[in-house]
Amino acid sequence: MAAIAVEREVFRLHEFDLKEGGLDFARLDGIVAAYEISPQCVVVETVEGREIRITARRDLTTGEYVSDYERRGSLDTNGNTYQVWAKTPAYEVCIADDLEACLEAALVEVNRVHVY
Repeated sequence: MAAIAVEREVFRLHEFDLKEGGLDFARLDGIVAAYEISPQCVVVETVEGREIRITARRDLTTGEYVSDYERRGSLDTNGNTYQVWAKTPAYEVCIADDLEACLEAALVEVNRVHVY
């Protein structure tokens, strides 16, 4: 799996402000909703109806933040249905020097890739 190295200047063009909740959904036409779970984790809903949890993990060996993606799905067992989160390989890993840049890059990545 390839990783996307993030240049902070690239995201100034998108004018995101995660701290103030300033996601521009006109520019993120593949995402219909986004929710902050914690400062390091957001859940987005895509136009295809997928729920994707994005977590920016800090790699303590490099000090960089690395994106991790999980998709919410259903698991049926013994007549019961459970909602579960499972890792998804559908999106490229994003690596950045700071938390906000990593999450911004990951949002752009989820917006860019359409999975049906």
